[in-house]
Amino acid sequence: MKSKIFRYVSISMAVVLAAAMAVMILILNNHFISLETSRLESEAMLVQAGIDAGSDAYLKSLEASDDANYRITWIAANGDVLYDSKADASQMENHSDRAEFKEALSQGSGVATRYSHTMAIRTIYAARKCGDGSVIRVAENYDTAGILTMRMISPILIILIAAITVASLLARRLADEIAEPINTLDLDHPLQQNTYDEIQPLLVRIDKQNEQIDEQLNELHQKKKEFEAVTSSISEGIILLNRNEEIVSINDAARSLFDKTDDMDVHTLDDLCGSEQMHRLAKTTLAGGSSEEIIQFRDADIRLTGHPITSHGVLTGASILACDITSVYEAEQTRREFTANVSHELKTPLQSIMGSAELLENHLVKPEDTDKFIHKIRFESARMLTLIDDIIRLSQLDENASVEVSRLQLKDLAREAHEAVAASAKKRNITISMDLHDAPIKANNRLVYEIAYNLLGNAIRYNHENGSVTVKTWHDAEHHLSILSVADTGIGIPHEAQSRIFERFYRVDKSHSRATGGTGLGLSIVKHAAAICGARITVTSELGKGSVFTVKFPEDPGNDKA
Repeated sequence: MKSKIFRYVSISMAVVLAAAMAVMILILNNHFISLETSRLESEAMLVQAGIDAGSDAYLKSLEASDDANYRITWIAANGDVLYDSKADASQMENHSDRAEFKEALSQGSGVATRYSHTMAIRTIYAARKCGDGSVIRVAENYDTAGILTMRMISPILIILIAAITVASLLARRLADEIAEPINTLDLDHPLQQNTYDEIQPLLVRIDKQNEQIDEQLNELHQKKKEFEAVTSSISEGIILLNRNEEIVSINDAARSLFDKTDDMDVHTLDDLCGSEQMHRLAKTTLAGGSSEEIIQFRDADIRLTGHPITSHGVLTGASILACDITSVYEAEQTRREFTANVSHELKTPLQSIMGSAELLENHLVKPEDTDKFIHKIRFESARMLTLIDDIIRLSQLDENASVEVSRLQLKDLAREAHEAVAASAKKRNITISMDLHDAPIKANNRLVYEIAYNLLGNAIRYNHENGSVTVKTWHDAEHHLSILSVADTGIGIPHEAQSRIFERFYRVDKSHSRATGGTGLGLSIVKHAAAICGARITVTSELGKGSVFTVKFPEDPGNDKA
């Protein structure tokens, strides 16, 4: 700013100074010409009087005098030069065409100013007509405006340097005076400052702008709070980006999906997860199109859906909706596996039944073997019916519908399950020991019975001949738990298989299971029923020595302190 003021002041002063000097030189030049002309006219009049009185004698007297610094020329009436005080008259050309000569012949006197090529200078001429018809002319050289200017260069430069110095000082002081109120301006309260009048309109506008900005900021803060209140209650993750792919807003659900706590700064997509697929989706969306990607983060499958954000037809950013679809994927995978397993498990007994029936129908079975084939048909039919019942029951558990609960004694349901499997145990000479103590629970009667029944059934089915099963119930008052334990001396479960035994149709020993009529759904039913009851199930097993299944029921599922 100071340099601009200095430049403007300096240029202004230089222009004014140059204009003043030019005008002054022109005025002085014109005044000088006027004075010189008057003086030369007087001199011409004196010379003309001398010529008329003494002719050549007068001219010779002037020629001998050192005071005459002007040029005298005597011209005949026909224009021939008779005498010249500065040049050889005989060598001079005819002057009949000179303006001052013509004017003197016609009017008695004449004046002219012109550039003399002979003398290479500008000259003023004053002429007077003598009594004999000749003309006397007096001439003197004078300095032109250019010469005067050249002579004044030194003083002009001195004046110009002085002017520039003064301009610099003035510019610095002026700039300081202009800038001081601006530099010390309180932008928050501009009208409370004393300044010069010229800046007052600017301060008024700044104050109004401050009011508008405050209103807009308050409105933005309010909208941001409303937006955060809405998005914080949404279970899906919401991420808002600006046009530079920078995160301007992220809700709690999105932070949770990508394991980012509130105290962690998340400004870019790389801060969030650094997924190449997420960057690709953002670029597509910020180009104006919608996009969808499925990414894997840690152990989760996350579906990202991006949409552009526009304002008045102008693209301003993008929104990304993030949903955890891990459970959906797992459910779909489970459904496919379940469907395939059901088809396989139903096909096996049906093929056995159809094969036996065809042999009997075509009389290809010996009479003594007929009962064996009929028994096989009945056995496979019963297994298939049991399988269908288990599938139906498992589907009911999958629906997770609300069930009626009541106060129960775990030992009573364990005793009922024992009575139901006692015949199967007797066939295989398996001893069941019951160590039952009071264990109050609040649960659904049917679900608890199915847990006990399936655990006892498996303990018998996967046991050795002459093996044993021990059933216990007791109450853990300290942890407010009622516990059911079923231990057997059976074949045991390999350590690597223990995490999968609750999967549908999973069997450790498939041949043993089919031989004993197992469907592979018993433990899956136990797992689902326990989950609905709020119970937790654990298993410990040693291959070849047996297994122990423990189910811990809370006394009150609505107030579980375990």
